[in-house]
Amino acid sequence: MPNHPLRSTFLNSCIDRLYNARPFNVRPFMDRTKLFLEESALISLDVKQSTFFSFPPWSVPSINYIDPFSLFHKASTAPVVFYQVFNLHRSLYSQYVPVFTDGSKSTNYVGCSVAFPDSVSAYRLNAALSIYTAEATAISCALQRISSDNIRQFCIYTDSMSVLQSLQQTESSNNPVICDILLQMEDLRIKGFDILFCWVPSHTGIKGNELADSAAKSALVPLNSAVPLSDVTCFIRKHINKMWQQLWDLQQQNKLHSLKPFLGRWPGVPVRRKDVILTRLRIGHTRFTHKHLLFAEPAPICNSCQAPYSVLHILIECPVFTFQRQSFFNATFLSLKDVVGENPHPRVFSFLQSIGFLNHI
Repeated sequence: MPNHPLRSTFLNSCIDRLYNARPFNVRPFMDRTKLFLEESALISLDVKQSTFFSFPPWSVPSINYIDPFSLFHKASTAPVVFYQVFNLHRSLYSQYVPVFTDGSKSTNYVGCSVAFPDSVSAYRLNAALSIYTAEATAISCALQRISSDNIRQFCIYTDSMSVLQSLQQTESSNNPVICDILLQMEDLRIKGFDILFCWVPSHTGIKGNELADSAAKSALVPLNSAVPLSDVTCFIRKHINKMWQQLWDLQQQNKLHSLKPFLGRWPGVPVRRKDVILTRLRIGHTRFTHKHLLFAEPAPICNSCQAPYSVLHILIECPVFTFQRQSFFNATFLSLKDVVGENPHPRVFSFLQSIGFLNHI
C-alpha cells in the first residue's frame, strides 16, 4: 500500500551486515518481506486503490445485460447450436457494434485483448494479475476505446460470467477494476451511449471470441496498470506456497514426506477422536511406541521380530498381523500412505481394533 506508514521501513546498513554475517538468524518481518518482494519483482509494484466510494450507494451505476444462451448448458450443448443462437442474436441486435473482450493467464504471463470489427488490440499485463482482473481489464479497455467513438450503440461480449455477475451485483464486489468499469459506464451513459453486455461461450466457433482469445494469449504491448490488492495478496500467497513446496521436495528422508508429498490441508475427520488417532499415526508418535521416553525406559521390542515397535512396524511390517491386513485391506503389501495417508483406508480403525492397538495410541 503506497500510504502504509511502514512502506519505507527496512534495516539500516549496520544491522543488515549483522544478519548477512549470521544467515541462520531470523530477520525482522519487514526486512524478510522486502527481500521477498525483490525476488518476486514486486518491489516497485503499483497497488490499485479501490474507487468504490466514488459514487453513493443509492445511485450505483448498472449495466444492461442480455443472455441469449440462458436456456443452454455448455456441457451438454453442441458448439454448432451456440453458433446458430449467436447468429440469431446478432440479427436481432444488428444495430449494435459487436466488441469482443478476453483475458488469458498462464505461467508468468497475463494478457487481455479487445476485438472491434475493424481492429484488434492486445495488451500484456502484470504477471500478478488474476484471470478475473485480466477479463475485467479487457472490458475497461474496450470502454475507453468506445468513449472516443462517434457511434453510440455497442454490445460487449465476454466469456467471463464471473465478471458479468460482479457488474450486476456490485455490493458483493470490491475489485477496483469493476468499480472503474461502472464509473466508465456512468460517464458513457451521460454522454448518450447505449451499451449492452452479453456472455458468450468460449471455444464454440464464434469468430469474434476466437479472435480475441488468440490475441490475448500472444500480447506483446505492455499495459502499465496498477494491480488490485487482492491480486497481490493471492500472488504472494501462491509464490510462498511454491517456495515452501520446493523446500518440502528436498525433504525426501522425512517420514512425513511419503505420506504427504504435496503441501496442503489434511481432509478433516468429523469425529475428533478419530482425527487425533490418524494424526498420531501419521507423525509416528503414539502412547505405545513413545511412552518409554517419558519414563526413561528401554524402547519396547516386538517379541516376534525383535525389532523396536514403531507405527510403521505395527501397521505394515510385522508378520504377526499379516492375516488381519489381508482381511481388512485385501492386501499384504502396503505402505503407510495406503493406510493412513491423505485418504486413509476406510477400514483402518477396524484393523486397529482387531489387533488391539486402537486404545494404545
